[in-house]
Amino acid sequence: MSSSDNGAVAIVGLGYVGLPLAVAFGRQRRTIGLDLNEQKLGHYRAGRDPSGEVDGEQLAAATLLEFTSDAARLAEAAYIIVVVPTPIDAARRPDLSPLEGACRAVGKYLQPGTVVVFESTVYPGCTEEVCVPLLEDLSGLTWAGRADADPARSFNVGYSPERINPGDKEHRLETITKVVSGDTPETLEKVAALYNEVVRVGTHRAASIKVAEAAKVI
Repeated sequence: MSSSDNGAVAIVGLGYVGLPLAVAFGRQRRTIGLDLNEQKLGHYRAGRDPSGEVDGEQLAAATLLEFTSDAARLAEAAYIIVVVPTPIDAARRPDLSPLEGACRAVGKYLQPGTVVVFESTVYPGCTEEVCVPLLEDLSGLTWAGRADADPARSFNVGYSPERINPGDKEHRLETITKVVSGDTPETLEKVAALYNEVVRVGTHRAASIKVAEAAKVI
C-alpha cells in the first residue's frame, strides 16, 4: 500500500512505548498493532494491560486498533512505526539485534511509497546506516534518499525519539512535544502531520534524521 494521509498505521513492538502509541492512533485511524508475544496480545484484546501504562477504558476507546502477531499485515500500512527496545549489553553498548530483527520483518512486507518511522533509541546515523540497508535488502526496494531511487520502487524513512518514562502518568505521549524528522521535506511534513493527530502539544521538526537521533542520546 502506498502512503497516503488517511492510510493505516502499523506499530511494531507493543511495550510501554508502543502500546500507548497504538492506542492513541487507534482512536484516529486504522491501526495495526504488531507484537510477537501472543500472551501479551491476549491481555490487550481482553482490555487489560498488565504494565498499567494503558487502562481498559483507553483500550476500549481505540476502536480502530487491531492486534496481531502476523507481520504480513504490515503490507497494509501506509506508515510503519518501529518501537522496539535497544537494551544495553554487558559492555554498555546498545544491542541493536531487536531493531535489526524488526527491520527484517518490516522489509519482507514493505510496499513502495510506505513511510517507515523509527522511535527506538539509537546512535546518530543508525537509521540510515543500519536500518535502511536492511529494509532495502529484504524488500528489493530502494530508499528514496538515494540519488538513483525510482519513485515507483522506493520507500521513505523518518525518526522520532520516544520520550515516555514507564509509570509516569503526568508526562505522556499527548503532553510531550514530539521531535520528528524525515529523509525529504515531504516526508518530514507527513511524519509531523501523523504525530500531530495524537500529540496534543504538537511536534518539533528536526533539521535531519541524525539531529533527531541525537536529541534522545544527548
